[in-house]
Formats: sequence, structure tokens, C-alpha cells
Amino acid sequence: MITLLHCEGANVRECIKKLTDLAQRKFPPRGKAINSKIKVTMGAFLTISIMATFDLAEPYKPGIIVEYAVSGNKERAIEELQEKLNAKITPDMEIADLEIETYTTPVTRRTYAVAVVLYNRPIRSGLEEMKLQNRRKVLAKLLELVNFNPKALNISELARMFGVSRDTIYNDIQQILKNQEG
Repeated sequence: MITLLHCEGANVRECIKKLTDLAQRKFPPRGKAINSKIKVTMGAFLTISIMATFDLAEPYKPGIIVEYAVSGNKERAIEELQEKLNAKITPDMEIADLEIETYTTPVTRRTYAVAVVLYNRPIRSGLEEMKLQNRRKVLAKLLELVNFNPKALNISELARMFGVSRDTIYNDIQQILKNQEG
């Protein structure tokens, strides 16, 4: 299956929202992005185009992350963009494609950095999802007992007990703490 997404606009936030909404509507509910081309151009307008082909037999859920940052210099804009992307990328995501573009406005000398990430996330079976929810319930209770201080937990031992990687435990803790804040 081939999917084409395109958005263009003078407002960066609106263009990103439009592209994200398009991806939710047009990407298949199940399938793995196996080939793609992302093009980002900036100037008076932001233009983002994505062409992706999907293997619908694969047990994955494709998606995109689109972020931007604005700063007085290019290096800082890219650093901020990287921080935003890393906050949204989870260990179970397989990145299929990534495109980054920067643009410095001629008058104000503000630099915009825009990134588009196309990813595949494995679809969990019902049993795997139940295990995830139960593991997170236990971890949430442990975090509550140590006053939400993750440094008080032995990550290696928890990973061994649950039969998952340390990265999985770190991700679970990050999600629990994020939900606790919000």
C-alpha cells in the first residue's frame, strides 16, 4: 500500500497539526513502513511531504512524530529539537525514516528546525498488553513506596524479575512518572 501525505502553510504549528491528523487518517491501522521518502522545505511557507509504502501483513502500527524548535542560532534550535524528539521516541519504536530541515529568517535571524520521524511500533497481543499493564501497576506501587524516586530502585533486578530489558523498565518508569506529573 502506498500513502502520500502533504501539507503546506505559513504557520508551522498548523502545518504540523494538519500533517499529524492526515497520518492518523491515512496510515493503515496495521502494517509496517518498508520504504519512504520525507521532504521538508522551508522559506515563506513550510512544506512537508511524505511518501511511504507499507507491508500490511506485518504486525506493526506505523506513525509519525513531527516537531519543531525556534532559537536565535542553528545549533541551539537543533539541540532543542533533539530534546523534543527524544522525549517522544520510545524504546519499542523502530525508526523507518527521519528528515530534518533548518531555516533562518532573513530579517529576525531566528532559526527554525523541523523534524519528521516515521516509525513502526510492534502491535502487542492481548497477553503482552496485560503483562505490560500489570508490570506498570507493580512499578507504580514500588515508586509510590520510595516517594517516586527511581534511583531507589534496582533496575537490573526489576528487569530480571519481569523478564524484560533494563530499557523497558526505564521506559515504564518514565511513563509512570510522566502520568504522575500530568
